[in-house]
Amino acid sequence: MKSERQFPRALLTRKGEKALRGGHPWVYDAEIVSLSDACENGCLVDVVSDKNVYLGTGLYSEKSKIRIRVLSANANETFDEPFWRRRVRYALDYRRTVMADDFLCCRLIFGEADGLPGLTADRYGDVVVTQVLSYGMEQRKALLYRAIADVLAEYGAPIAGIYERNDVAIRGLEGLETGKGWYEGLPHGNETVVPITENGIRYKVDVENGQKTGFFLDQKYNRAAVARICRGMRVLDCFTHTGSFALNAAAGGAEQVTAVDVSASALEM
Repeated sequence: MKSERQFPRALLTRKGEKALRGGHPWVYDAEIVSLSDACENGCLVDVVSDKNVYLGTGLYSEKSKIRIRVLSANANETFDEPFWRRRVRYALDYRRTVMADDFLCCRLIFGEADGLPGLTADRYGDVVVTQVLSYGMEQRKALLYRAIADVLAEYGAPIAGIYERNDVAIRGLEGLETGKGWYEGLPHGNETVVPITENGIRYKVDVENGQKTGFFLDQKYNRAAVARICRGMRVLDCFTHTGSFALNAAAGGAEQVTAVDVSASALEM
């Protein structure tokens, strides 16, 4: 190792070592040979091979089969507040660059892909909707939420609040409570139906009751593709939710569009 470590240690099986070296960011419970007694739920843990070679540092979840979510393989990293703020800024800078005009409505933070395992943050105009799915991220969310708000404010896009959609069963596997509501650590309003425009089509997104965080942001370009191929066609959109594929098909010149969903509230939206 390059520096004296202050974190507990997890000794891995060779299978676990191979997975980490191959780029997989998780360590499963069955891949841990031994663990320091000082290890507490949510703490930072150094991961080492059976030859005591440093492999990375991650967040420990004592109740989850995903026992450690690796954050970095930099042995000199201190994981202080500037570290977390750098991670948030990098994710948001990247999204602003690649999304360009679509940055107003997009996924800002995508968990492990952005080096923030267990955290999802979606932007709907001036409202950010989050899900926290790991114990370590839950402990650090106040710092992360403040960083998101600060970076967006620097962009000239101050937010009207962060709404938490932590109403998913997977949190129970982490020993976390489920629920949803405005994050009280930042100023917020009370309106949970947010207007957005995507591909030139206006929607109302119900961030409190809608699917996932309110809307399927990851399907934006698939919806645009549907609009390009539906001219003159008769289109059936099953499981339409709030009609995004159906509306893109109609905007693309479809002869007829039928949208079907089991949810009366989604159809009303």
